[in-house]
Amino acid sequence: MSEGAVKRRYRQWLDRRIPPAAQVTLDQKRIFILPTKGGYIWLSVATLIFILAANYVNSLAFGLSFFMVSLFMLTILHTWRNLAGITLVSKSAGSGHVGDLIPVHLQLQTGGRGRQSVRLGWPENEQVTYSFETDLDLSLRVKATSRGWFRPGRMRVESLYPLGFCRAWSWVQLEMHTLIYPRPDYTHPVPSLLGAGEGAGVQTRSGQDEFAGFRRFKETDLAGHVDWKGYARTSELNTKLFEEPIGHQVKLSLKHNPGVSLEDKLSVLVGWCLKCESTNKPYSLSVPGTELAANGGRKHLKQCLETLALFASGSDRASDSVKSGGGRAE
Repeated sequence: MSEGAVKRRYRQWLDRRIPPAAQVTLDQKRIFILPTKGGYIWLSVATLIFILAANYVNSLAFGLSFFMVSLFMLTILHTWRNLAGITLVSKSAGSGHVGDLIPVHLQLQTGGRGRQSVRLGWPENEQVTYSFETDLDLSLRVKATSRGWFRPGRMRVESLYPLGFCRAWSWVQLEMHTLIYPRPDYTHPVPSLLGAGEGAGVQTRSGQDEFAGFRRFKETDLAGHVDWKGYARTSELNTKLFEEPIGHQVKLSLKHNPGVSLEDKLSVLVGWCLKCESTNKPYSLSVPGTELAANGGRKHLKQCLETLALFASGSDRASDSVKSGGGRAE
């Protein structure tokens, strides 16, 4: 059997024994324990002393070897109990782009007793060690390696307490509902600067650049916007309205895109969306199966990023997530 097949069967066995969940309590089924290198050395020394004691009929050496083995057996129990009963709860995780360190917020529940030197984290990511007497809220950072729904894999929870002779550990997979967006690529100009965009005239929004008329005064209006000259003439209190242009609409398309692979094209689109948002240009997004009308604002940006994160990812929840954007962004 190949190494890949062994790893696959091991993951399947773990999924049956410790299934993914938003909350996992460590018990007999979920905790594994084996001696450490120091533990094996300790047992080897105890065995050697026992052999010497038997050879020379030395009762003191017998007592020492029995004491060492008894201490090792007690260590097994205490190491296991240090993890048993801990509950790990997935609280939330921040969104980000591929390559970012994503903050993951967890809670460790003690199960009624204090815990010592509990180490946890994801392989090749941040590892932390805590001792805690009460429930503990903590945050870990995990590097996002792919777009779509965030699945960092199994987190390792382990302890060597109290003497380091044994290592108790578990592999816990906590469910997290957050999206990872494609890595932004800022190396390509947006289509409007290339002449490939579809202009639809200049839109405006409320601002302070150009005078746009009057309306009746409201108590929340700024005093500097009140038409005092008009009030002196007509005794009617009105407020001046101003607008500022927000640029030509830009059409962003997966089809007309300088990227080579699909992931490259998605990265370019993300970069374009962020550029348009930073320069207040209304932008639309076109990918197979989804058309988002020209708009702007954080809500529209989030809707575009979600669309790109879930595009061709095979997620059943893609449409539900993308539909959350709705109307005009503020």
